[in-house]
Amino acid sequence: MPRKRKPLATQKGNLTVAQQEDKKLEERLVLTGKETLAKPPTWLIDARAKNEFKRLVKEFEKMEIDVIGNLDVNNLGCYCNAFSYYISVTKQLKKENKVIKKPTQNGEILVKNPLCDLQKMYSEEMRKFASMCGLTIDSRLKAATIAREGIDNEINDEFGDI
Repeated sequence: MPRKRKPLATQKGNLTVAQQEDKKLEERLVLTGKETLAKPPTWLIDARAKNEFKRLVKEFEKMEIDVIGNLDVNNLGCYCNAFSYYISVTKQLKKENKVIKKPTQNGEILVKNPLCDLQKMYSEEMRKFASMCGLTIDSRLKAATIAREGIDNEINDEFGDI
């Protein structure tokens, strides 16, 4: 299976000028609008998920580069739903024991509370969608590299190579 493609700014290999220009063009061609980010999707499960969606969009707007767009709304929405479910399960688990008694024919045995598995599942969902949407530290650092190189290029264009 081929490797995931990286933005030009994060590539470390030696590329010819022609290859670099091709990659710049490809990156410009895949930029999307942001109209659908203006309001949370109607299918989000509750107010907590909608508030998280709004919060994340606001944070993305602060970034100097386009990380998400119209095509990312579903992944961002899925992250927000998983976030809301995770918080709900965690609050419920906080009130209950992590180990519960389960009746058997020979008495009772102690088993893990099923909410622990739900909490883990939603945590994994959040992690998966966070990576897809640029919410992880790694993806933000890559975005920062792109933004920094853009600033360096602007300074170089204005003042030359000092």
